[in-house]
Amino acid sequence: MGKYQSRFLALLRGINVGGNNIIPKKELQQSFEDFGFTNVRTYIQSGNILFRSNATDVDELTRMIENGLSHRFSYKARAVVLSHDQYTSALQAAPEDWGKNDLFKHNALFTLEGISAEEVLAKLPPIKKEIECVTAGPGVVFWSVSKKQQTRAGMMKLPAAAVYQQVTVRNHNTVFKLLELFEKI
Repeated sequence: MGKYQSRFLALLRGINVGGNNIIPKKELQQSFEDFGFTNVRTYIQSGNILFRSNATDVDELTRMIENGLSHRFSYKARAVVLSHDQYTSALQAAPEDWGKNDLFKHNALFTLEGISAEEVLAKLPPIKKEIECVTAGPGVVFWSVSKKQQTRAGMMKLPAAAVYQQVTVRNHNTVFKLLELFEKI
């Protein structure tokens, strides 16, 4: 049965970070199974869950996950839910060297429901083009910054910006590992 279901990835915002909203991986996995999802797999503690579902409406899945986790763990859950096709399309929009140049730190900012990547770009702190590169793809903003200069980067001010509440951030290693795991569920 599971192999005919659609594949999805949920990227949760703000769990297991800085001692806030602590949810053990086992409890998170159990929650997704209780929601009726199959082939549930978590990756690291920062809220990355791959799963299969008979439902195919991403907005419906997002609401189900956010409402279910909010109720179960008593916090305001926020999630980006992406189908396999949406995730691969987003990554295909990455700059050619994103995640491949070891002299740079690479992050992906996935947009929560209600804001586009272009809107996020417009609300970011000023970018210092000589040390960082920021580009938009479908539902994602790719950011690369020189490791030697990262403390000077405009994007280092992102956590203080209001738009930070409308994205969830993953580093390139996590982004590529999730792509690999997506193929196995």
